[in-house]
Amino acid sequence: MRSAYLQRPDLVLLDVMLPDIDGMEVLRRLRTVSDVPVIYLTARSDPIDVIVGLETGADDYIVKPCQAREIDARIRRVLYRYRAAERRDGDVYDDGLLRLDSLQQQAWAAGVPLPLSRTEFRILDRLVRHTGAVQHFGTLLEAGWGAASPGARDRVKFTVSRLRGKLDATPVGGGSIVSVRGMGYLYRSPTTPALPPSPKPAAASTGYGHTHALHDGSRAQDRAEQK
Repeated sequence: MRSAYLQRPDLVLLDVMLPDIDGMEVLRRLRTVSDVPVIYLTARSDPIDVIVGLETGADDYIVKPCQAREIDARIRRVLYRYRAAERRDGDVYDDGLLRLDSLQQQAWAAGVPLPLSRTEFRILDRLVRHTGAVQHFGTLLEAGWGAASPGARDRVKFTVSRLRGKLDATPVGGGSIVSVRGMGYLYRSPTTPALPPSPKPAAASTGYGHTHALHDGSRAQDRAEQK
């Protein structure tokens, strides 16, 4: 755990059967602070173990014994998926308070650098570039990890929770990421001015003076019939 925190590896190969704490608990704790790609490499081959292992947030599950070439191929596949998801155009998003450079994957809030993990940046980038539009869990999962996986909603929720915590320490505020129950999230820029209430439409002025009375009487009769 200490090595994962301090060295920030590109990928982690993790055994399940460890002497002091099992690998699945290690990954649960790791996922609260990091989105580093993780592949289980273990002798536990029961299908339930595989399912639980993937649901804890692993990107792949390899059962020993296996060939070194298979491990190498799976590592390359996971890294390719992560790096492909990182590729973005060079456009810069700037709403006057939050600024994101998709090419450099750098973010600033009120001119101050905002440290984000790769996945946090990708999720925020997706949200802000579709400001005001709901981004479904599946869309955010694709943006953040590049593929569907078990426990998808939990992965998105954990990442958004970390994002909100970091934004709360800035003028942007964590409330700018709005939950849409059962669907996903949307970004609402704090710099977007609130729309004034729409004025009530004026009564139509076309026709002769008695036309309004005729329309009003007709509407009243319709309401009476509906009752």
